Amino acid sequence: MTNAQHGGAFLLVALLSLPCHLYAAASPFDIDVKELDRTAPKAAAPAAQPKAASPYDIDLKELDRSGTPPAKQEKKAKKKEAPVRSAKPSRGRHAVSGEGEYGRYTVKPGDHIFKILVVRFGLSDEAAEKLIPEIIRINDVPDIKKLRVGSTLLIPTGAHQARSPRTYRHSEPVATSAGAPAPLPAPATQPSPPAVAAPPASAAPAAPRELPPPPAPVAKAPAPAPPLPLPQPAVSQPAPAAQPAPPLANTWICSVRDRDPARIVDSVLNALALRWSKNRIIQSAEGAANAYSIRVDRYFEKNGARYIVSIGEEDPYSYTLLRLLEGSGFRVLMIGKGDDFLTIGEKLLRLVGLTPDFGKHLVQAGKLETGFLVQQDDPEGRRVLLTSEPADPKVKWTLPAGCGYR
Repeated sequence: MTNAQHGGAFLLVALLSLPCHLYAAASPFDIDVKELDRTAPKAAAPAAQPKAASPYDIDLKELDRSGTPPAKQEKKAKKKEAPVRSAKPSRGRHAVSGEGEYGRYTVKPGDHIFKILVVRFGLSDEAAEKLIPEIIRINDVPDIKKLRVGSTLLIPTGAHQARSPRTYRHSEPVATSAGAPAPLPAPATQPSPPAVAAPPASAAPAAPRELPPPPAPVAKAPAPAPPLPLPQPAVSQPAPAAQPAPPLANTWICSVRDRDPARIVDSVLNALALRWSKNRIIQSAEGAANAYSIRVDRYFEKNGARYIVSIGEEDPYSYTLLRLLEGSGFRVLMIGKGDDFLTIGEKLLRLVGLTPDFGKHLVQAGKLETGFLVQQDDPEGRRVLLTSEPADPKVKWTLPAGCGYR
C-alpha cells in the first residue's frame, strides 16, 4: 500500500515536470469589453453627500480668532495729478508757458505791449486796446515806453484766443433700461376685400341731332379815319442858373498854400479861433491805476471837450499811446504824412462837430471863392472861408499867412 502511494506520487511529479503548452481556440462569440464601454453612457458622478455635523468637529477659523490678527495693508490713495497745460506757441513764433489764468511772455528787443498782443498773440486792434490797461496793472509797469528786455510779462489767458473756438455737436445714443419690455410689433393690416364693381349704367337714349344755325351775314368794316396830326413838343426853356445866396455877414478868407500837414493843421485851428498848444505833455490823474505821461503834437479844448491831433505818427507804439488817451476821455485825430488840404480840413471840421461845406461860396464884392465855409460861434455871426487858392493880401478881409486874426 505504501509502495503504491509512493509510485503514484512519483508519477505525478514526472508528469508535472514535462514541458507543456496550452492553446486556446479562437471563439467567434468572444466579446471585447472595450466595445461595451463605448456604447454604454457614462454614469454621472455621484453627488457629494453632505456630512452630518459632528459635535467633535473643530472650525479652523475659531482657532485663528485666538491668535493675533494679521496687520492690514494700507491702501495707498492714488493722488489725482492735475493735468499740466502744455504751452502752445502763439502764431508759431514764440512759446508762452501757461500758469493758472495767465501766460508768461519774455520781452524781446523792439517789443511793446500793443505789438506783443497784435503780432505775437494775434489779437485785433480793438481787443488789444481793451487789454493793455489790465496788463499794465497786473505787471506793475512803471513806463510802457521802456520795457526791459528779458523781463517776463503776465498775459491773461484770454489773449491766447485769436479766434473764437468752434463747437461741435455730437448725438449720444439713448440707452434703454434692461427691464423695459420690447415694443410689440404692430398688428399686420388685413387686406381689405375687393370692392364690388358697380353694374354699368344703362346707356341713355341718344338725343336728336340739332342742325347748326345759318351763318350771320358779315357786316362791312367802315373805312379807317385819317390819322390826326401829332402835337409838336414844346421847346424846353433852360432853367435859370441858381444864384448863390448873398452873404449875410462879412466873410474872412483863410488862404492855406502850404503842403506840410502840420502847417495845414495850424492854419485851420487858427481860422477856427481855437486856443491850441504844441508838443503838450499829457499826464494821468494823480493816484490813477494806469499812470502815464505822453507828449502829443497838438492839443486844444472846445466846449468842455479835450482834443488831441497826432501828425505823421503811424507806428504801433504811438498808436497804442493814442488809444490809451482815447480810453481816458480824449478825442483823438490822426493825420497822415501824405494828407492834403481837402482831407485835413474835412477831418478837423468833423472832429469839432462842424459839417464840412466845400464848394463855391459868395463873398464880398460879389466874388465866388472855392473852399470850406465855416460859421463862427460868436454873436457877430462871422464866417470864414478856408481855401487852398491864393488870395489878395491887400484886401481887408484876407487873413495873414497862417490865418491868424489881425
